[in-house]
Amino acid sequence: MFVVAEFKDTIRVLPQDLSKPKEQAVEDEINVKYSNRVFHKVGLCICVHEVLDMADGIVQHTEGSVYYKVRFSMVVFRPFPGEVIVGKILSSSRDGIRVSTSFFDDILIPPSLLPTPKHFDENDKVWYWEWEGAQLYLDVDEPVRVQVQSVDFVEVRPGAAKRAADGSVMVSATDHVPSPFTLLY
Repeated sequence: MFVVAEFKDTIRVLPQDLSKPKEQAVEDEINVKYSNRVFHKVGLCICVHEVLDMADGIVQHTEGSVYYKVRFSMVVFRPFPGEVIVGKILSSSRDGIRVSTSFFDDILIPPSLLPTPKHFDENDKVWYWEWEGAQLYLDVDEPVRVQVQSVDFVEVRPGAAKRAADGSVMVSATDHVPSPFTLLY
């Protein structure tokens, strides 16, 4: 579920952070820049694991910041197909069940992967499984164990802005922005 991935980057340490030990200031800036970000074909970065190499800093004379070339490793959330994960049900719809871990919410269980025979209750908006004559409901906030079927990365690029006839930019609250990292169970 968690892997360690290696990165290289130039990290900027602001003048107000120069009172900290160099290693701590650089690690803090890496966490700010990388934590809670999805990197294509890598996964969701959680936190710095280790600073592997750090060159001497270069001071930017116009602003006082110090720039360090750093090689570091990050703890990354990237489950593999076949892995079993424990989560809680966030919501149910005809499209399937959305599950969350404590830090990742883009887990979808499509109806085709639910145990059979399954049914969707339109009144309560929940899926249930019929087993030996009993209806076992998959309710919101209930814990579930799910097995990863696939890990999908979608490259999300900024879209071209829609312009009205008068030249103003139109933005709709209903515009769907795909998640860059989705797990299919």
